[in-house]
Amino acid sequence: MTSSSCLTTRIAASKPLNMQHQFKDGIFKGLESVSKEKTTMGTSKRKASQISQTTTSTATISDLPNHITSDILSRLPLSSVFACKRVCKPWRDRTLEPDFAKSLLSKSPSSLIFYRIGTKSPSHFEILQLHDSPALGYPTATVKFITEIHSPRMLTELVASCNGSILLSNSSCNDVIVFNLLRAQRIVLPKPPKSALKAHNFVSLGFGHSPSTDRYKVLRLTYTPGPARLCCDIYTIGIDDRWRSIGDTGQPPAFIISQIILLNGALHWIGDGNSRFIYYFNVEKEQFGSFPLPSHIESSCDCLGVVDNRLYLHDELSVDEWKVWTMKDYGDFGSWILEWVIERPVTHWFAGSHKPLKTFGDGSLLMMFNGLCPRINVMKTTLASYNPQTRVLEKIKYRGVLLWGASVADVPCFCSPMAALK
Repeated sequence: MTSSSCLTTRIAASKPLNMQHQFKDGIFKGLESVSKEKTTMGTSKRKASQISQTTTSTATISDLPNHITSDILSRLPLSSVFACKRVCKPWRDRTLEPDFAKSLLSKSPSSLIFYRIGTKSPSHFEILQLHDSPALGYPTATVKFITEIHSPRMLTELVASCNGSILLSNSSCNDVIVFNLLRAQRIVLPKPPKSALKAHNFVSLGFGHSPSTDRYKVLRLTYTPGPARLCCDIYTIGIDDRWRSIGDTGQPPAFIISQIILLNGALHWIGDGNSRFIYYFNVEKEQFGSFPLPSHIESSCDCLGVVDNRLYLHDELSVDEWKVWTMKDYGDFGSWILEWVIERPVTHWFAGSHKPLKTFGDGSLLMMFNGLCPRINVMKTTLASYNPQTRVLEKIKYRGVLLWGASVADVPCFCSPMAALK
């Protein structure tokens, strides 16, 4: 079941938005880079007169071919893209074209997407783009999306993201919702089968995409203890009308102890049974597999994630220092290396869970810390930069944005999860 146009979008900028400056500083710079031809003027009066007549008519961006206009728009900051989207209907339609969505996805930097649960007012999202510099500062605008979701018991949680679409889950009523923020699109998935709703079951959700088929799928893993069993249901957005059971996974029934994360067309997680393995699910082929954790990695490493298109492992509960292991070559189980060893600071800014986000050109590491602020009982996000040369972890000061609420790192995109229908 799909509900479209149910998100209200608004720009919350640190400075008033001036459209003339927007075009001058953003779009015409793109025009200048596209056309570098110079006109050589003659010295005779007749040639000067002809040139004067031909240059009186000024070309506009509307005169450019569609693919060039799309390329220019895809290089703008996200807030500028939304400003251009409101200029006219042709530009709005252009931002919704699949080619533009893929171009924007390939050029845009990573972002932090925040989900703030509403109790008396609707919940909403905010997007903060992360720049490729350790001296961030964030003077640019953020984009805010008001949803129609009211969650008085605050049970709706942000589970995962894929190509800028967000997966939300409410465990109390078994609702699973997919949001595409940039397209103002909400997709409510059907209820799972009653056989999977037993009280003693443990449910984990994953959200993935198959590039070859352009289909988005939601994975629902159900772990049942005594006797231990791990079953799987799958839902293909835009194709299925109900959850499909693919039965037993064919893997040892290990309890899932990490988030389910997407990399290289497969969903990955850590399973804890007789020993710990990294399990994966190929989104396109709908096949399971696993590989063991190397013996030299501590068994306490129970956090799995992705940084710079590499799997990483770390121990979130370590008291003295954080060790981050990365798989240098995907699929090579002997390529795990100890990438960072970070001394744990005593300041409260770095309390709670922590995640590596990306590395900068100078080798420093951008990190995100999520902790509960006891004063108002709300999640607070802190950004920090770690310099491996000086071994200093430094808080990043940002302005104009209050980073409250659950967050996930992803690249916002106009790619529609319903693309498989087309």
